[in-house]
Formats: sequence, C-alpha cells, structure tokens
Amino acid sequence: MTTKRTFLLPALSLLCGTLVAQTEYSVDIPRVPHTVTSGHLNLGGTSPTGGSIDFNSFYMNVDGQPFIPIMGEIHYSRLPHQYWEEEILKMKSGGINVIATYVFWNIHETNEGVFDWTGDRDVRRFLELCRQHDMYTLVRIGPFCHGEIRNGGLPDWIYGRPFEVRSNDEGYLYYVKRLYHHIAGQLQGLYYKDGGTLIGIQLENELQHSAAPWSFAYTGQQTESTVADYDDALTRVGVSVQTARSAYAEQGSEHLAMLKKLARDEGIIAPLYTVTGWGNAAILENETIPVTSAYPYPFWAEPSLSPFFLFKDIQRNPDYAPVRYDGAKYPSFCAEMGVGIQITYARRPRVAPEASEALMLRTLGSGSNGIGYYMYHGGLTPQRPGGGFFSDEPMGVPKISYDFQAPIGEYGKVKPSYRYLRIIHLFLENFGSRLAPMGVVLPETNAAITPDNRETLRYAVRSDGQSGFVFLNNFQDHDTRIDQPVSALNIKLTGETIRFPAFTLKQGVSAILPFNLSMEGVLLKYTTAQPLAKVQTDGMAHYIFYAHEGMVPVYLFEGKSLRRITPGLRSSFTMKGNDGKRFIVTTLTREQALNFNQWEEGFCITDATLLQADNTIRLQATNNRFHCIISSDEKPNFGQLKPTIKKQGLFTEYTVEVPAVQPRYEAKEVSSRRYTFAMSKTQFTENVSDLLLDIDYVGDNAVAFIDGHMINDHLYYGNSWQIGLKQYAETLDAKGMYFYFRPMPRNASYLIDFDADKQPVFEGQTLCKINGLKVIPEYEIRLEM
Repeated sequence: MTTKRTFLLPALSLLCGTLVAQTEYSVDIPRVPHTVTSGHLNLGGTSPTGGSIDFNSFYMNVDGQPFIPIMGEIHYSRLPHQYWEEEILKMKSGGINVIATYVFWNIHETNEGVFDWTGDRDVRRFLELCRQHDMYTLVRIGPFCHGEIRNGGLPDWIYGRPFEVRSNDEGYLYYVKRLYHHIAGQLQGLYYKDGGTLIGIQLENELQHSAAPWSFAYTGQQTESTVADYDDALTRVGVSVQTARSAYAEQGSEHLAMLKKLARDEGIIAPLYTVTGWGNAAILENETIPVTSAYPYPFWAEPSLSPFFLFKDIQRNPDYAPVRYDGAKYPSFCAEMGVGIQITYARRPRVAPEASEALMLRTLGSGSNGIGYYMYHGGLTPQRPGGGFFSDEPMGVPKISYDFQAPIGEYGKVKPSYRYLRIIHLFLENFGSRLAPMGVVLPETNAAITPDNRETLRYAVRSDGQSGFVFLNNFQDHDTRIDQPVSALNIKLTGETIRFPAFTLKQGVSAILPFNLSMEGVLLKYTTAQPLAKVQTDGMAHYIFYAHEGMVPVYLFEGKSLRRITPGLRSSFTMKGNDGKRFIVTTLTREQALNFNQWEEGFCITDATLLQADNTIRLQATNNRFHCIISSDEKPNFGQLKPTIKKQGLFTEYTVEVPAVQPRYEAKEVSSRRYTFAMSKTQFTENVSDLLLDIDYVGDNAVAFIDGHMINDHLYYGNSWQIGLKQYAETLDAKGMYFYFRPMPRNASYLIDFDADKQPVFEGQTLCKINGLKVIPEYEIRLEM
C-alpha cells in the first residue's frame, strides 16, 4: 500500500523560502519483493581459468557474483582503424564494460564471394584491441543488421537471387552459412571459452518487426522491405508498438533457431545469445535473451511525450509491448537505448543531454539489469568501392555522417551526455552487484501518472526487503517540468520505516538515494546524496557520494546523530567499521561528480577527457589549462611539465598549462554557398591531439569534399558542424577542403523538431547563412600514475 498526502506548510529542514505546496509519499516494501528462477536458460559458459558466466530469470552472474552489463555500440567499420584503440579507451573511461558492434555483410562481401577483412574492416583486430584493454564484447553477426546501412546490411547481389531473405529458404541459408563461416574465421580464439573477452552474439535484428528498404526502388515507387514476402504486411518502419500477431510467428522462431545452429556449427560459441524482442518481434525461447529498447526522440514518428520516463515493472511489461515472450523468465536487458538519434533529411530530432541520464535511471529503477546504448559512439559510413554510398539512402539519412548525437561523436569528441551517463555507470560499477538481485516496488501513485503529469513525484524502489535504492526522476521529453517539493518520503519495511527528510526534486533532475546501505558493516540508514563510487585512500575504503541541487546532503548512520554536509573536496569524514578499521565518506558537488573518472586502481576528477591504459593517463581538452584532482596518496609524474599543486582535504589538485596554439589556416568565400579551406599539417604541433574545424552556419545541409571526393555531410539541426581534422591531415595539406551549403526552405518538414530557441529567422522563402569557420585546438598531456 502507498499513500500520498498534499498540504501547505512552512519550508522546513532542507527547504527554505515561503509557503509552498508539498507532498509526503509512502511506499510499503514486501519482505520478498520478487522470485528468481534458474536452470531454464540454455546459456552461460566457462573460461580456461575457471571463470564463469551464467544467467537466471533476473540477472547475470560473472564468477558467481551479480553483474550488470553496460553495453555501448560502436561500429568498427565506421571509424579509421588507426584510432580504434583511442576510442575503445574513451568508452572504457565512460564506464562501458561491454562493447557491441555490427558485422555488416555488404561491407565485407560487396562483391559475391570476395570477403574483405582488412583496414577499417578488420573486425579481428578491433576485437583484439578490446581484449587487450579487458573489455567484454558482443558481436551482432546478422545476417540482417539495419544500422541505417544500405539494405540493412544485405548485399545488393542477394536481391538478384530467387529466394526469400530472412527465412529458412535453402537458397538464402546457403549464403548465410558461408557468411558465418567467414565471420567465425575472424573470431577464432577470441571467445570467452578460449580465454578471450567475446561473451555475446546477437542473431539477426528485429526479425518480424522491422526492416530496411531495398535500395532498388524508382522515384515515386513504394519502397520494398528487406523481409520475406510472408512478413511484409506487418513490417514496421523503425521501432514501435506492434499489436498485431504474425500468422507466421512459428517461422520466425524456426529461423532464429536455424541461425543459432549455423553459428554454433561454425564455432561461434558464447555464453550469451541475444535477439531483439520488442514490438512482437520473433524470439527464440530459452536459447536467447530478448533485449529491449526505447527511443524518446524517434525520427520515424511525430514529436510527442513518450512513456519512457515513467517507472514500471519493465521485466514483466517491456517497452514496446506486447511481446512474444514471458518477461518473468528472462533478465531485462536493454540493448538499444536512444540517448541519441540519427537525423534524416525530413526529420531532425534533437536529443536533450539530460534525457540520457533520466532515461537510464528510469530504466534501472524499473528493474532492468543490463543496459545498452545505440549508439554510444558515432562514426562515418564508408563509401562503396567504385562509387556510391553504403548508407540507407531511401531512409534519407546522411550519405556519410553517422554521428547519431551519441555520447561520443563521429570524430571521437565527447558530448555532455557522456558525463551524465558516466554517473550512472559509476554507480553500477560500484554498487551494481547489490542492485541486481533487488526487485522492483512501485508506489500506487505511479499508476495514475501520465507523461504530461507534472505534479506527482515519479519514483520507484528496488529492494531486497531490507535495504535498497530509491530512484527519482523529474525529466520528461518534449515537456517543461516544474520543481517538486517533497515534505517526506517514507520507505515502510517490515519492522521499521525509513523516513527521508524534506527535499526538492528540481526540474530535470534524476536521483538515486540509498537506504540501509551496509558500509564496512555499518548501516547507513539513509542519505539524500547519491552513491557514486568506492575507492581506496591511504589504505582505507573511501565511499564517494554527490549532492543534487535542491537536496542538502544529510547522512544518518545507525546509532548515530544526523550529519549535514556541505559538498566539496573538503567534505570528507571518517567512520569506524565493524572490524574496527576506519572508512571515509566524501560528498562531491554535481560538477565534480560529472568529472569523476575511475579505473581499477585509481580515480581522477578532471573536466578533460581521460584515457587510461596501465599506468599511463592521457588527458584531452580544448582548454590548454588542465586540472587533475586525485587522492593525496598518489604521486603522478607529469614528465617535463611542471604542475602547480594545491591540497584540498584528502585530495590534491594538479594544474598544468601547455602553450596555447593559434592555428594558421585560410577560409575563403568563393560564393554565398561555396567556401574553401586550407591548412598545413604542420599545425599539428606538440601537445595538440586534434584540430576541430567548427562551421557555424544555418541552412538545409552542407557537404565537405577533398579533391572532389566527399568526406562528410551534415544535415543542419540547430548546431554548428564540427569536423576532426587529424584523419585528413595529409590530404588536406596537399589538396585543401571545399564546402557546399544548400538553403533551408521556409516550409521544411524538419522544423517541427526545432525548439523555439533554435527556430531560424527567415527573411524570404529560403535561408542559407554562413557565419564563419574557425579551428579549435584539442590539447593533450600525459602523466604516469
């Protein structure tokens, strides 16, 4: 039972100000919140060193301990291979622990019978680099993929064969078996069972739910989907709810069973097999885990308030339900969470960075025990040998750009969502083993909440019946929220009630609050600060929390007095554990938490992008002044650089400044829509990791060329266009770069996606305005820990 009481009272305790409407909330926590079953899934495996991976109906175990996979999608074939390692390290620093990637059939076998696994197509080398840096991997082997690739990854020459694709037609399976044989040759020896880090395989993608258009239609002709004829009538565009049940559902399951058999027969063997399970898609019972997705800003639907920021029991009621499986039998793993989105010519949704954190917090609070992003890292779609594009041109996506508004963009530059999500990832890395077994408890007040409700507190509890975490969210896509004052939040357990004191959940804020959290045997009854990490300082366990705006951090330990804290580097206090040893508690500010990096044996607070490999730390930033805050018991070596040092409590701040660079270049206006750009490769000087060309314009789209060869394109959606120049340094030096801009029509269909502050001002029927081009240096320093 839950209760909700609304009343007026003076703003007391943690609230200050005049009389405001406040609400008290209560929720009852059952002694056993849920039931977990095991032994029914034909999944799992062991490693040569005695390691193990297994699955029950609620979560994944690694070496016998609950483990929450944090999966980020990156496409090796959309990135220059010389930068793969750097980008893997960025993903690792962002808190990703499983890297997922597609094997696009048509990119590897463009011409029938000729496979190319070299250069940017060398999937084996990519996976070896992941293994080198202890990153688990999941490979999506198709044969159909989608990924906004031409024909969804099916080669053109398949269209000219007299059989049904994505079916058990013997003609189709002949080519699938050959594809899997060649993929198996690349993956050999990299599997978990062989001591590698390849732990997962995805079979097919959105079978009997969605498809890509074949790239063979004539102008004005209805597009033809890459599906078997019997699936055509129910095939959707994009990810959506599908209420109709396919009359050919059995054929879908049989095809997935055949794909798994073909894969295993070729030696493609992993502890985990997944299929996309949303929208009544085909699944393979007990042999795979059906994964979920959520896209709050889809390009295939009209802008509207989505349900993806409302808490629910996501295991039993997956997003895009109905589905073909009993959710209670499988852990809820989400593989395609839209913290970004691809834009198309006709539709250009812009994803708010705050949405990423709120979406994932809501999903975890709803019971998900595995999270994944499509995409986590953007890229550039390669061009077809001999000319043309591998992009899904009938869908209207850019010819080359696949930035996806991902946390790491197409040129490897991190965006605000990278740090917002890292806060969630740090929580899971440090407290995920406690969270994973905890069931979901939803307050009765949630039942009446709709996406447009702004007044009622959105929250859920995950608990084992005695301890747990409260998840709160005050964000909604396509809406402006209001601050929510809460006079008290009561967690009613068997034998006691945990009463969180008054706080305000500010608009746009998402938070996780623990109760009865065991810290070195001492019980933290509650805190209004969010758990972030657990590290070691001077040989002591060191718990890191952070404070949200509107929530003054207070801590109540069992048998102790309430402790109020001013967040910051000097907020640390110590407690004595049950073993007599002392441990430390520090409460950071939100900004410090956003800049918190953690690796196996250390941490660093910095606003730079951090890449860690063994004892070497690389910091990259567009500011030539670097700040690095670490534990005072660490002694970093900056080489020839001489840092200034400032001690702050248990932390030491190092500041290093490198010489500022003023790149020399020439940007010339040829006409109102045409510009040229020239720059020497000598501008890449010491301590410069990249040079970013920032093109500030307003228009329909822009295209970049070097020596007549298109290198990228950009569909304007309210932001300037940034191009990382390091991968073009040699050809740019010799040939220069050319830009062509096209005007935006006043009646452009995509203007419905622009927020009010991004709406362009027209003086006529079209608009094309180039405000300027500039080069921004990205600096880099190295230090040894």
